[in-house]
Amino acid sequence: MMAELLPSAAMYTDWTAVILLLLTAAPLAVVVGTAVFFIAKKPKQPLR
Repeated sequence: MMAELLPSAAMYTDWTAVILLLLTAAPLAVVVGTAVFFIAKKPKQPLR
């Protein structure tokens, strides 16, 4: 019903999804990437 009154409503929803994806997925990817970097950089210790 709202889409009939406001043709750009569907496009607004699409951009909202893109913004929410960037606000959640991008920082999470940075955190995971940083953790992987420091874990890989840590020197290996021989098993006893």
